[in-house]
Amino acid sequence: MIEKIADWIKKNEELILNTISELIQIKTENTPPTGNEKPGQEYLYNFISKFIPKKNIDVFEIDDVKGIREHPMFFPTVDGTERIYKGRPNVVAKIKGSDSIRSLLFSGHMDVMPVKEKEWKVFPDPFSGKVKDGKLYGRGSMDMKAGALAGFFAIKCLNDLGINLKGDILAESVIDEENGGVNGTVAARLRYPGIDFAILPETSDMSAGVETIGGSDWKATLDVQGPGGFGFGLELPNPIYKLSKIALALEKYNKILKGIKASKNYKTEQFIRLLTFQLYSGGSNYLESGSVPTKGHIYFWLETFADTSENEAKDKFMDFMKKELNSYKEFEDDFPKFETVTRFIEGHRTDINHEAMKSIRKSFSNINLDYNECGLGIACDAFAFKKAGNTEVVVIGPKGENPHGIDENVEVKDILDLIKIMVLTAVDYCG
Repeated sequence: MIEKIADWIKKNEELILNTISELIQIKTENTPPTGNEKPGQEYLYNFISKFIPKKNIDVFEIDDVKGIREHPMFFPTVDGTERIYKGRPNVVAKIKGSDSIRSLLFSGHMDVMPVKEKEWKVFPDPFSGKVKDGKLYGRGSMDMKAGALAGFFAIKCLNDLGINLKGDILAESVIDEENGGVNGTVAARLRYPGIDFAILPETSDMSAGVETIGGSDWKATLDVQGPGGFGFGLELPNPIYKLSKIALALEKYNKILKGIKASKNYKTEQFIRLLTFQLYSGGSNYLESGSVPTKGHIYFWLETFADTSENEAKDKFMDFMKKELNSYKEFEDDFPKFETVTRFIEGHRTDINHEAMKSIRKSFSNINLDYNECGLGIACDAFAFKKAGNTEVVVIGPKGENPHGIDENVEVKDILDLIKIMVLTAVDYCG
């Protein structure tokens, strides 16, 4: 069986890489409150319908899931703006087992973060999908089109080799995972509840990620009591000075977070952070300046470990900020407004004693890959699998570099090894 799978991978390597490359070239950027996943999902559907009966492919939008908008895990907005889900379908493919006693899911997301740069360094086109020195480049290569397609190629391998299993095998491509979305994942879990186990191929350097961190995006807003403008002989309250004090307080809280110890799942030193993304007031260039502003804001990302609840994280943070900022007289009667602008993404922990984990360990051994279980310093949609669908999940994905950044890439060898791991896990766990 191992030799047959290895031969299939070798024979289909060009098809695998070309398919990932073509999908990377399709711009499926997540641009809240909407997103452009549909062209990528259509490409995926056309590809998998060549080897999976159309009756076994489910294409559905979030609002096709009855009651989703009333579900406690549905988060409808981003920075106060209603998210738009029309024309953004999920795609799920299924191979039904002979008795469906067990089920295994390979889950990936189609959306990618927007590209801000016109040109990259290795290949100028950010959506090139080209390979150099064993690495495949392009936005979404690492996060996470290579991993997402690996699940569908695992199903193709099982199909081509005529491997009939007892359990059900599913692969899915969901929308809106980036920018604190996760509603695509929630919709898929509600539509397919009770799947036993899922492999989530976010990058993990081919380790078994049995824990992830959490976090959420925040906004601090100031609207000072003053006339603004320029004025003569007037005292002009200035939000820029107050924003600078907030920024210093955020920096101090970041240092406090770094002192919190991680769980024993993290083999290397892991810390959580507060990352400040934007400080804005009075314009972004000289031509927009020339007067004292009255408003301003700061956007930042606040991380948590898996054992911290949303309320606990908020309470600790707000207690610190109140104490820190109230030491300044100007905040006594004009305290900034702090609010989350995306959902709280919880950390997750995998049940390492789950039967599927035994199959995964065996699969690594069968292809002579070192096996490592560890915590990962990433936040993703893993938490939604248990909370919305009662599905255990582990993160196993290919090594790569610069997710969301310039020259994002993924290791070709790891893509191929991941497909082997998925197929062998399916055979052992559902066979």
